[in-house]
Amino acid sequence: MFSSALFTDISLDPRSRIGVASCLLLPMTFLDTLPHDIDRGELSGKLLCRRFTDTSSTKLELQAVLWGVELYRTLVPDHERCGLRLYTDSQCVSGLTSRRERLEGSAYRAARSGRLLANADLYAELFAASDELGFEIVKVAGHSRSSSHDSVQRIFSIVDRGARRTLKLWHSGLLTGASLEEPSAEPLQS
Repeated sequence: MFSSALFTDISLDPRSRIGVASCLLLPMTFLDTLPHDIDRGELSGKLLCRRFTDTSSTKLELQAVLWGVELYRTLVPDHERCGLRLYTDSQCVSGLTSRRERLEGSAYRAARSGRLLANADLYAELFAASDELGFEIVKVAGHSRSSSHDSVQRIFSIVDRGARRTLKLWHSGLLTGASLEEPSAEPLQS
């Protein structure tokens, strides 16, 4: 049984290597809401965004999930944690469970070169969080037509748009409050 749903997505400017992670934590019962009854404005107001620097798309997807899991730990008291279902459109994140044995068995090293994988520390951190919290990762089809959205896809589109909008605002200088050199100390409202 799952009591909480965590949606994460990212938006990245590959030239500057600056990206935005967006997270939305909801009670699982909210997913029973009919898609047309979901208030985009209400959920946008609950969306948290955080900027990351010196990152890549794969790294940022992992950072987004780990930040979202940390938000879950912070916002949901221990006695209320009855399971977390994590929604992402990241192929990397959703495929990690099936790759776990191989990654850990090779000590997070590339098969041919033997070099440590670029995101080894993030993989290990995600697996440790999964062991601790027992969350389930669900792959969401990203960027689907709104006419075909179910509740999960409608919510995810809000998270996706929030990440893209926030990155655009930071790049344009319209959103301030944290240095571009470091991730913000606190999540900023989008």
